[in-house]
Amino acid sequence: MGQQVNVYRELKMHPGAIVTGSWNGSFDTGGHTYYVNNITGSSTADGLSWNSAVDQVSTAITLSEASRLVHPGTTTNDYIRNRIVVQGTGTAYTKLTALGLYVDIIGLGADPRGNGAGIARIGSDTVAESGCVSSATIRGLNLYNLQFQAGIDKYCLSSTSMFRSRIENCTFMTNGSATGNPTAAIYSTTAMGGVVIDDCVIGGSNCSLDTEPDTGMVIAGTHFHTSIVQNCQIYGLAGVTVASTMAATWGSMFKDDVLGDGSQTMAICVNDDSTGAGAHILYCGCYAMASGQAFDIETNGTKRVIGCYEINAFIAAST
Repeated sequence: MGQQVNVYRELKMHPGAIVTGSWNGSFDTGGHTYYVNNITGSSTADGLSWNSAVDQVSTAITLSEASRLVHPGTTTNDYIRNRIVVQGTGTAYTKLTALGLYVDIIGLGADPRGNGAGIARIGSDTVAESGCVSSATIRGLNLYNLQFQAGIDKYCLSSTSMFRSRIENCTFMTNGSATGNPTAAIYSTTAMGGVVIDDCVIGGSNCSLDTEPDTGMVIAGTHFHTSIVQNCQIYGLAGVTVASTMAATWGSMFKDDVLGDGSQTMAICVNDDSTGAGAHILYCGCYAMASGQAFDIETNGTKRVIGCYEINAFIAAST
């Protein structure tokens, strides 16, 4: 029989304390939690507590990948899941060239909407670089409460292939910088499948909407299937662009999204050029505002735009 500890009033966990095993019926993911702080952290630390935090998100991703692959008992059919906790500070974290597999990356601090201090921010809007460009296939990645930034002609988040992942309460924006217009906020170059993007701001700063990127979200390549983008605000000269090369889009949906804003000139809210037999993306309950076309759907447009509200031209302000 195990030991029992009775706490009648208060159990106080001080900074740096670590709890292992199960806790009140919760489960152990089998992996590690890595802590990141770009003010107090170190590139040579192990990242296993706030007292030994690493300095950058990229450092934690490297540690996470290494630990997941050599974790005791790991086999080809055993997927260890790690967690990376990123402290929001007054300094942005450096750009990423890779994202981990089977890991939750969680931003602490202020909500990522806006441009104030205290947000867990990745990338820069004042130099010509992307927030993250990942050429490796991503699986099992979850992102929460993070802000990705990009400079002119770059991307907030670009991935070659992303599968079975989730992005929640994140922003992909320019923070109102006059030099910070990315080519696309989110850019999927080859394939996206089983991805949920929920409650995000994609493609501009909600502090200064006159600095939108060219496109909010670009879905290129050949596959966009069983994915959903919901409850998001999507901005840009074009909000969502789906390439004509898209061959399979079955089971994917944009749901309850706001496309455009009265303060910007959006030419096309949704520009879906997919023409193949698999062109089945649904647009359900979206609110689209454009100076040009709200929806430009190449194939079966009347069947794929369901219950959406369209404003095809802005009303000029009264004088």
